[in-house]
Amino acid sequence: MRGLMKTVLCTGLAVAMALTAGSVEAAKEKKKPDGSANPVFAIPKEITLTAEQQTKLDAIKKEEGPKVAELTEKLDAVLTAEQKTARKEAAAKAKADGKKGKDAAAAVEEALKLTDEQKKQRAEVQPEMAKLQASIKEKIHGLLTDEQKAHYKLPKAKKSK
Repeated sequence: MRGLMKTVLCTGLAVAMALTAGSVEAAKEKKKPDGSANPVFAIPKEITLTAEQQTKLDAIKKEEGPKVAELTEKLDAVLTAEQKTARKEAAAKAKADGKKGKDAAAAVEEALKLTDEQKKQRAEVQPEMAKLQASIKEKIHGLLTDEQKAHYKLPKAKKSK
């Protein structure tokens, strides 16, 4: 009986180690995000896409996702590890406090405590990101029906001075 228990425990331990090692290797091999999970691609829950619309949305994600991922990576590269942690915590707190939109963004921005150099670096990338996001929103808007468009808000165009 003792030999059987030892065999079962050893086998169980070996299986657990193999599974852990496999998940570590899988995590190492994970590809960079393709950008398709970015909120810019989100569809409001009031909208149910047809199969054809979903196919078109998937094509937009495939085409534009890598561009979004690249610009997101550039924006993230400006931040230190501490600032990334502060951003995550501030976003969670803003959400818990019921803040949305500009209020939530302001809370997160305040928590970052960016240096002047970081602000300059972000200012170089943010207009490009905003332009890309507006383009994506327009493409998504274009595949919706009139009824669906009522639930999908496009960003307001900024007035030029």
